[in-house]
Amino acid sequence: MSITLFGTCRINNILGNNNLNNLLNYTHSTKEVIQLIRFLKGELVIHEPYNKLCFRTGIVKNKFIYYNDTINKLFVDTDIFIIEICSSKKYIYNNNFYLHHLCVDKRFGFWNNTDKEILNNFRIEKQTDKEIENDILEIQKMLYPKKIIIVSHYNAKKDGHYINSRNHLINLLDNICKKYTIPFINPTTVLSSYSQEQVMTSDLGHYTDFGIKQFSKYMNNFLKS
Repeated sequence: MSITLFGTCRINNILGNNNLNNLLNYTHSTKEVIQLIRFLKGELVIHEPYNKLCFRTGIVKNKFIYYNDTINKLFVDTDIFIIEICSSKKYIYNNNFYLHHLCVDKRFGFWNNTDKEILNNFRIEKQTDKEIENDILEIQKMLYPKKIIIVSHYNAKKDGHYINSRNHLINLLDNICKKYTIPFINPTTVLSSYSQEQVMTSDLGHYTDFGIKQFSKYMNNFLKS
């Protein structure tokens, strides 16, 4: 079984991962997923410099990413797509492409390699609930008849309270998937037997080694069924 992951390192250890995410990109929003699917189908040409700035691997390795038959075959041969949606933010420049946040996020050093024109003029937009719902239906249509599974972020608490934007997105995804009978996995539920400190690092964005092990174990058993 070949599995394509649209998501982050949090879901990397799932058995059958064809490694397409590490070859290209860690997606966060539904818009990034749609853009990547269109690229993998050969429907969207992403030209320089965007074919670096739209891909995490391009940013981290400081290289341009080009469409080729190898990545298309990995996409076409996929049996199941696991889609982690962990953000409702869109990073846009010039209304053309959805950038990966690393190239403009000043919490990280990669933005130093981004053209100043882009740094000064990109914008961040927050998706509406309806937009996310429509995007999920579009993703399902684009990947049909292959199976899809939606995965949310872990609903971490900060100072004893849920992070509002994350909590809202997780509940939204749950409701959308129930509405359209799409398999949905909430890591918070999966890992509910353990404390947040056991499964999440202090940055609230990554799993601990124990958290990765337990979540991956659940996912692999889920896929067997």
